[in-house]
Formats: sequence, structure tokens, C-alpha cells
Amino acid sequence: MKYENIKDFYERCETHPDHQTGMISYRMIERRLQEEIEELRQYIEQRDWQTLDDAEYQEILAKLGDGGLLAFYILVEAKLREKNI
Repeated sequence: MKYENIKDFYERCETHPDHQTGMISYRMIERRLQEEIEELRQYIEQRDWQTLDDAEYQEILAKLGDGGLLAFYILVEAKLREKNI
């Protein structure tokens, strides 16, 4: 999964120079975490998520056999991860 808009430690320090000096208050951390949560929320909302079609569900069911519900869940999750990378 690609996170092009997510900043690493060094990019955060460039954006927020107080991080370099160690002069960080609890409020600054809380505010920055809220900003990052909002950035992640926007990324998730703008992403074009792929779903499974009927043929893919049938393929999974054919692989399932007598594996039960947990196996079905695991196979569906694996297929969705494959499609959404």
C-alpha cells in the first residue's frame, strides 16, 4: 500500500521545527496527531476501493470446501488485500 502523502520523521521536523529542539508540549502532540488522523481519513475516503465480483466469490467458495466460515473470511480478506494494494 502506498502512502504518498504521509510524512516521515524528517519531513515532520521540517514542517514543525519545534520537534527538532525537543520543545514539544502535550498539546502540540495532541494537535499533530489530530492532523495526521485527518490526513489518513482523507486518504482513505479518496481511495477507490476494489470489491469482489460474483465470480471471485465463487472461486473462493470452490477453494473453501469444508473449511468453514473462518476460512471463508481469511480467503476473502486475502483476495481484497491483493486487489487493493
